[in-house]
Amino acid sequence: MRKLLAYITLVFAIGGLISELTHNFRDLKLIYYNLDPAKYYEKDKLYIYKIENNNSSNSSGSNSWYYGVLEKQKINENIYYSTSYLMENTSLDKKGQYLKVWYCKNANKTILRDTNELQPTIYIKGIIIYALILLIIPCLISIFKKSKS
Repeated sequence: MRKLLAYITLVFAIGGLISELTHNFRDLKLIYYNLDPAKYYEKDKLYIYKIENNNSSNSSGSNSWYYGVLEKQKINENIYYSTSYLMENTSLDKKGQYLKVWYCKNANKTILRDTNELQPTIYIKGIIIYALILLIIPCLISIFKKSKS
């Protein structure tokens, strides 16, 4: 039973490691960047040029893709979130419709801005991936350890 659990954990850990390698360790970086958001995130505006509504809905309603260009960074970005929330928080100025966002240049991460202060948060997905990666070696030891008969 222990070896089966080790094999299952190992599969998820290797999957997490491959995912992080392909994304340049983005989730692991976000753990660090989210501890001091004032240092790593900056206020920006996402000027919207395209909206795609998702026809399917879940228990929290329907979601939409908002595509746009970040004002300060001058890069294309998109946000997928609840349609009603995005519609309520879309503002308008002389340049067009926009959403207030926080942007982390180091991790290329955009999040919606509710307030003018971004509080430190715990990035659960990154912590789970980090824990799984740390479990690779103990799982390998458990798998290759000869059982006492």
